[in-house]
Amino acid sequence: MKIIVLSINPYKEKDAIVTAISEEETMTFLARGIKDPKSKNSALNNVLTIADIELMDGDFKHPILKNSKPLFSSLKIDMDEKYLGAIMLMDEMILNLFPSEEQYIMFPYLEKAVETLKNKNDWLMTLLLLMSHIIRLGGFQLEVNRCVLCDKRNGIVAFSFTDGGFICQECYDTDMSRDLNKTQMLLLRDIVNCPDFSLIEKEYNKTDAMVLFNKFQQYIEDAFGYRFKNIRLLIE
Repeated sequence: MKIIVLSINPYKEKDAIVTAISEEETMTFLARGIKDPKSKNSALNNVLTIADIELMDGDFKHPILKNSKPLFSSLKIDMDEKYLGAIMLMDEMILNLFPSEEQYIMFPYLEKAVETLKNKNDWLMTLLLLMSHIIRLGGFQLEVNRCVLCDKRNGIVAFSFTDGGFICQECYDTDMSRDLNKTQMLLLRDIVNCPDFSLIEKEYNKTDAMVLFNKFQQYIEDAFGYRFKNIRLLIE
């Protein structure tokens, strides 16, 4: 069974209680000896590790890890504060924005985000794409293909996070917030419409992307009612 590790809580001297998601569920299991660097299961002692595991029943309230095979590690030798901050924020979002019984729905997107972050080393676009999927799957989809108020596709002049999408000229009035400029709106549309992480291959304006990142942060915090703790390393 393929899993992504979300949290590791110490239990006794070298054991830990691990929370992880698979493609079908969120699970908690006891990993004996995980804190010992010499243990065959020591790779699971890092969040966002992707591994193939086998569990067994035992005399414990949670299943017990029988064996594991590491498939992918989010860690690398040359991690800077942005890279580390991105790992911490991705993990925090999955753990805190969704109820435990729903966290598994993010499995394919989190798996791809972890791999993209390490392989492409672009924390900003990786997080923007993951946050877009979180917003959509959390039920707070942003409308970026037509006016959110009248469904008109032409004459789009503004984007409002308060209203949840694009606003056309006929629906716009001066009391509405105008959160983004034209290039930022176009980048937002590309991000929201991207079904995977392929947008990471395209060039984009980092300044505009940072504006979107800050807006996404605020929108997610307001929509989900949660304040991020692991954001300070990423805010410029």
